[in-house]
Amino acid sequence: MTMRQGRALTRHAGIGACALATTALFVLTGCGVNSASSSKAVDGAAIASVSDDDLKGTTITMARFFGDCQEKTDGVTDLSKANSECTAISILTNKFNAENKWGIKVERMGGASWHSYYDSLNAALASSDRPDVAIMHGSNLPDYAAKGLLMEVPDGVGIDLSGSTKPALDAVTYKDKKWGVPFDTHAIISHLNMDILSQAGLVGEDGTYKLPTSPDELLEHAKAVKEKTGKNYIDIALSKDPMGERLWMTLVQQQGSDIISADGTKANMNSAEAKTSLEFINTLVKDGYTTVNHDYDASVQGFLRGESAVMYNGVWSVNQFTAEAPFKYETSDALMLFKDKATWANSHVWTVPVSAKPDAKKYRAAFEFTKFLNEHTGDWAIATGHMPATQKALDSSEYLNAPHRSQYLKTATTYARMAPRVEAWPKIADQIQEQIEATWLNGAAVGTTLDKLQETASSSLK
Repeated sequence: MTMRQGRALTRHAGIGACALATTALFVLTGCGVNSASSSKAVDGAAIASVSDDDLKGTTITMARFFGDCQEKTDGVTDLSKANSECTAISILTNKFNAENKWGIKVERMGGASWHSYYDSLNAALASSDRPDVAIMHGSNLPDYAAKGLLMEVPDGVGIDLSGSTKPALDAVTYKDKKWGVPFDTHAIISHLNMDILSQAGLVGEDGTYKLPTSPDELLEHAKAVKEKTGKNYIDIALSKDPMGERLWMTLVQQQGSDIISADGTKANMNSAEAKTSLEFINTLVKDGYTTVNHDYDASVQGFLRGESAVMYNGVWSVNQFTAEAPFKYETSDALMLFKDKATWANSHVWTVPVSAKPDAKKYRAAFEFTKFLNEHTGDWAIATGHMPATQKALDSSEYLNAPHRSQYLKTATTYARMAPRVEAWPKIADQIQEQIEATWLNGAAVGTTLDKLQETASSSLK
């Protein structure tokens, strides 16, 4: 899986009777999950007390996306060979299987398609054949935790999250408890075509580009790029993709507001800040400074063809652009146009689902695997472009020497903002994308759109 869509993983293609009936687990309890009673069968103390002898030879199953690359990675344990999400997670799994002192074996469960992953996971959790370890996004975790489908990370198993970056820790926290182990943070940054910016006269004598710090300054830069090069200033995947939604939310946050209250109880979709943000995106479209009909793939290819000076996209593209860009390519933190600095972020997190047949040995083996993956967050980040989940890995020379990583360090620690920690977020996010896209694609009125979004989001929160 590339992180091209991220949150779009929650959309359902329809796998299995229970999966067809669910949207982010809203009715999974009606498909046979009785997690509340199951979770009480094995507590944290029992998991922590499992001995080394008990753990020997335990086999656990893992549910994940990231694609299939078995032919490339079969038997490979050398992490220097990892150069993508698929190869990185496959080699890490191989390495754990080969080197853990208990002889724990991790086996893949199910497919690897990101399009249908949550459908497959939902169907598995509604059955008796549940994975022992499952990947998910931090934005999805509250929904699963609220339904009692995840084990809380127990004390006494050696998982120390105190060294996590704040965004990574936020991603696994729900109602002040830790329901997973962070693997990375991935956020929106600025991808720069320095050739176009130079031609537009926007690069300083020191060879760097200073990003605009206000909407008016951005429009000045955009006008200069258009007049002097004929190119677009910025490429954003505004069609059938959540990039526009992410930009809108970020601009609201940069004005000191948010679309959902801090306590997760109230929607704030039609505030003055929300209107200002949405009107600004529509100005970029109306004035011809971006290409409105680009979906994700078209946006990436347009940037690589040299059609825009800046690209609004995530850290997951850094390795690809470094290898493929035919121009001088640099990166920076995301555009910060208002008083507060913020950018959309999400996280890959490893969770331990509540088992239909609770077994302290299996739970302990699963947490040992998640601990191993967290400890290798730096290797994962170098191979994939994502940002490490721990400060130690973020500060390492290996990470800092990887291409462009030092150019957006504050994104990993300070600027990254996780999605609201509410169970209904996947549903609300879909509503946001569908409705605000209509303003720039179909000419829907901004005020009316935000009022409608306020109503639907409020209903979802209730």
